[in-house]
Amino acid sequence: MANSKKSETVPKAMASKFNRIVELTDEFARQHLNQEYAELIRQATAALCRKRPSPLQKGQAKTWAGGITHAIGMVNFLFDRSQTPHVSASDLYQWFGIAASTGQGKSKLVRDTLNMRQFDPDWCLPSRVEDNPLIWMLSVNGMIVDIRKAPLGAQVEAFRKGLIPYIPGHKDESEAIAELLQAPSAPPAGKRTNSKSATTSSAETHPPTTEEALQAVYVLDVILIDGPVTDEFIEENPQVIRRIEIRGDQTLAELHDAIFAAFDREEEHLYEFQLKGTGPNDPDADRYGLASASQDGFGSRPASDVARTPIGSLNLTIDEPFGYWFDFGDDWWHQVQVMAIQAPQPQVSYPRITERIGASPPQYAEF
Repeated sequence: MANSKKSETVPKAMASKFNRIVELTDEFARQHLNQEYAELIRQATAALCRKRPSPLQKGQAKTWAGGITHAIGMVNFLFDRSQTPHVSASDLYQWFGIAASTGQGKSKLVRDTLNMRQFDPDWCLPSRVEDNPLIWMLSVNGMIVDIRKAPLGAQVEAFRKGLIPYIPGHKDESEAIAELLQAPSAPPAGKRTNSKSATTSSAETHPPTTEEALQAVYVLDVILIDGPVTDEFIEENPQVIRRIEIRGDQTLAELHDAIFAAFDREEEHLYEFQLKGTGPNDPDADRYGLASASQDGFGSRPASDVARTPIGSLNLTIDEPFGYWFDFGDDWWHQVQVMAIQAPQPQVSYPRITERIGASPPQYAEF
């Protein structure tokens, strides 16, 4: 599966900065990581060099080297003690000679610029592709399935569409098998449950009609991507995800209440949902917030009222991500991913929390 980001080609004007950064990251990888990490960090550095303008133009090489290494480490759970290799965030910052706040800031900028997140298929270590669920979980006729357990025809179709890197169990023969099995009757493979997956046919991504949408249940993964948490918390909780099911006729305000409860928060603050954007706080995103905040003129432009916005009116599709920003001071950032759209179950009260991964960080860490 070709990925244009995976290249070490850089513009001539950025070659010197690239070389200074990777000289540091290569040495850190040699001492504490491995060749896989070294290559992935170089590729991320090159991708940043190719940005116009490149964020690497300003700042010291060592701060960028630490930030890029930290960002790749977060994607691949480097700070989880159960992983090999493992390095603590504090040891990483110390090796590069940068403050924790500096390293965290650069890491967040790298992740935002390259749209990185944990388990990101684009920035996953090659040796961990087989165990990365985001690569192999696909939507087939509205149901989330593990493509590794699907019939070979579906696997081939997914490989052809670029949704998986190879046909499970046939890594080296994937191209040959795909050529042999050109049968048009192969079951549709749907699309990867990852916002960066390739575009599929409109029939697979088309949202339900308004009436159907209001009657449907939306299965949402709410992923904590940033906030005032300590390095120790990140090491102990490399993933913090809550799965919530909510009916289409329920509002964004009710979704907020469910998220508030799911993360065990204690004190209410202003919040906002951001849809159809390219990342956190995208000024062009469609914003939905409290009516009082809109009347007060808070933010870059008025937000639609969450209390008057049913989930089913948003034209959400499976795999579609959107943002949730809680507390416009401490800035808790979340990505909400649509994992499935399905029929409601009888005698079930919605919204409901169906799965918790990771502990809930304290709302006020200093206390």
